[in-house]
Amino acid sequence: MGEKKVTMRQIAKACGCSLATVSYALNHSGQGKISSATRLRVINTAKRLNYPTTRTTRGKKNRAAILVTTVEGESAGRRVHLTDLAMQLEAELLALGIPSVILRLRDLVEDWRKVLAVSPSVIFVLDGGCQAVAHVNPPCVTPMIFVDCDNNDPLYYKILPDYPSLFLQARQRLEREDLFLVAEPVRSGQLMSLLTQDFDPREVFFHNGKSSLAEFLASRRGRKGIVVGDLLGVEVCGLFPPENLAVICSLDSPGLLPTSAIQLFAPNREKARAAASVASDLLTLDYDPAQGNRILVCGDFPGNG
Repeated sequence: MGEKKVTMRQIAKACGCSLATVSYALNHSGQGKISSATRLRVINTAKRLNYPTTRTTRGKKNRAAILVTTVEGESAGRRVHLTDLAMQLEAELLALGIPSVILRLRDLVEDWRKVLAVSPSVIFVLDGGCQAVAHVNPPCVTPMIFVDCDNNDPLYYKILPDYPSLFLQARQRLEREDLFLVAEPVRSGQLMSLLTQDFDPREVFFHNGKSSLAEFLASRRGRKGIVVGDLLGVEVCGLFPPENLAVICSLDSPGLLPTSAIQLFAPNREKARAAASVASDLLTLDYDPAQGNRILVCGDFPGNG
């Protein structure tokens, strides 16, 4: 007869903590606020006791849910960007043997049962906030990874471009510090803060259809600026001298933009690869919870070294 499988209850007893705490730690769930030290103790105990991972205990293959959030009046550029990111992630997960389902949602709380109907082993949220997770019913006990968004919750992994590095490169290439910024609207407040922290608020334009992009650019003739987004970059280059722009691109289509525009790349494929790798580590407990869980994907641009 084979050895009896180790249970969460045994891990809880060995750690001197509650069964719920063990569940939160092993599932990387946001429903229990536990310290990094507690999570590390639980993970290390689970490994020491040879606790079977998700891949071997549920009697079924892992499946991922990729949640593409929507915003009111979103542009074609945002839709294309997130669709491409979702498809890149789907491909990376499939290469790891994890099939996935892509769901477009407007409200996580209202659409939560649609997510649960997929029976996911891991959930990816593309450009969304983590605050709503605390309000879903029934509570979330599934590992959740946020891509192209940021938050301060230590229980979640976040995968996003290294905007500080990209902006530094843009300033160096444009040889100017006082740049303006044009970007698509984002749902993550923390990411919005990261995008705008080094800009004068008057020099930031979010392309949400409520204000005129042409008027914003016309008032900045003779200036230089940064554009975040491929299709948005195409639109801006049609209204503003391309040689005065640095465009941060995520699609594998560099030919979209005029050659005179500076192009800096934070490819969706690299974010997808990082997110899929994190998911694999979480599902097998092959990660160190003491390490940081905010992963900045370095920009892919000439001279990055």
